[in-house]
Amino acid sequence: MAVEFFSLPAELICHILLFLAPKDISHCAMTCKTFWNVAQNSVDIQYKLELYAQGLTETATLDSISLSRKMSLLEKLTSLWRSEFHLNTVFDKAVVAAAIDGLPPWLQYSSWTQSVKCGLWWMSTHGGLFIRDCNRIPNLSRTWLKHSLLSPDQPPIRLTVDPLQDLVVLVFSTVFVDVADTEEDHHVFWVEFRLASSQNPHPHSVCISLECTHTFDAPGLYHVFVTAPSICGDRVFIYYYLKNMENMTVSTTFIQIIDWRKGYAKRCLLLGGLDNLQQVHAVNQRTIVDFGLNSLTVYTLQELDGSLHPRLTYLLPKCRQSDMRFTVVHASPSFCGTAACTDLMPGHVPSPESQILVLEFLSGPQWRPLSVILVIDMIIFSGMALQSETHVQIPWSEWGPQHTCCFPHDRTHQISVFGSKIAYVLPQDHTPEPGQRLEELPDEGHFYIHIWDFNTRLITRSKHIYNPDSSDLPIRKPGVVTQSCFDEEIISNHPYTAIAYRTPFPTNGFRKLFLEQDRLTLIWSRIGAVDIQVVSPAQTEVGSVNVFVDEL
Repeated sequence: MAVEFFSLPAELICHILLFLAPKDISHCAMTCKTFWNVAQNSVDIQYKLELYAQGLTETATLDSISLSRKMSLLEKLTSLWRSEFHLNTVFDKAVVAAAIDGLPPWLQYSSWTQSVKCGLWWMSTHGGLFIRDCNRIPNLSRTWLKHSLLSPDQPPIRLTVDPLQDLVVLVFSTVFVDVADTEEDHHVFWVEFRLASSQNPHPHSVCISLECTHTFDAPGLYHVFVTAPSICGDRVFIYYYLKNMENMTVSTTFIQIIDWRKGYAKRCLLLGGLDNLQQVHAVNQRTIVDFGLNSLTVYTLQELDGSLHPRLTYLLPKCRQSDMRFTVVHASPSFCGTAACTDLMPGHVPSPESQILVLEFLSGPQWRPLSVILVIDMIIFSGMALQSETHVQIPWSEWGPQHTCCFPHDRTHQISVFGSKIAYVLPQDHTPEPGQRLEELPDEGHFYIHIWDFNTRLITRSKHIYNPDSSDLPIRKPGVVTQSCFDEEIISNHPYTAIAYRTPFPTNGFRKLFLEQDRLTLIWSRIGAVDIQVVSPAQTEVGSVNVFVDEL
């Protein structure tokens, strides 16, 4: 049988190999010379292996492009964010925004919500919604003033924009709910779905407005606290909790799961209780992660009744001074859903299992030296990790050292995550030593941008292509963090690559940065305006991509 198989034409063997997963192709190539030769001589297999190594998946925008063109685009992506790169400014504009708020600058800036996706920046302020396309497509830039967002006579308390779906999700609430009858559902907030390009009702939603209700356990006056909606394809996730104004008790935490296209919502209880950080992350349309002070809980959405089923709880290390801690979640944007603006969709997007998630643990001023960031491999939220039918609790010792990295941190050091990479704002132009804690950014001075990549497949392959001690591809391991908000030393052997470039940027007025596949968007604010600068790594000369199948 084996002899007959190997007598087949190489082209047919290639077609058979293409049915396999990249990992299985690599195993075949390692164990058989015939498979090795077929893999090395097939552009199709090389492209599939390189996608896997880069942690990317192909989108429908590449369907009409030839394989050689796809490989060329992929090779250009592999040349980005190298140690020899320098940045070109590709967009530099000012958006008049702050002046219309009628608030002191410090309050304006602290209340802003902003994000970037596919080169489109948006910001929500007290004055309205501002959308600026940084791809030089002027017809996608919009400014919606506060009075134009009223529905029917009040502004939204929260909103989120998904540029790919041309979607704005607006949350409206009366804030207080007076409950007399505990047997009936009470209106707590409502949600609207509009086009980001025109404010008209979104044509792909069966309803303009959707009411979200809640059943209360006891009568009384309640204050409703709602977070910004999280959009993932057809799903919208809105976290909320309630405060009884008579006895000042706070409820357990809830989430409204909304199908914005079909127009229905379901309320689900979260397990975190008062330990919850009021932040959830949608891994995909059926999996969300709920963040608590001491744990991460992974839920999956049941297809039959739309309820949430808790699958895994990952315990975090015990924390000191927990009452002084605040945590921020950083992750890649979602590319799920049908793209209404196909011109914005990139050809390649990060694959779910290759991404990272960063938790930023911030201590109060007197405990500032305890702040850290925790980089988490999102493979722990993948389908293979969610096979258990019962809720399982996993101690830190069984998952943390293998799937996380911990670094000293300061709240002034801005972070952005895309795929397996972190863009990190630091006060020096060279990579910190393992375990080194850097000073805070000065109010008047400069900062430097660092790119750290935690893609283990590329790092493993790079060890066999490059000299690890070379400055071209510095591979590092986190040091022991001896001083942190945790009660124990955090040790990890998870390698990463670290690149810093020496172009300084001013710290005065700097607010935010956003990393995307081929660009960085930097935001500064000043009285009356927001300054947006988009920089992109200059393309270096691209050679052929060496696919080392035995290391993928």
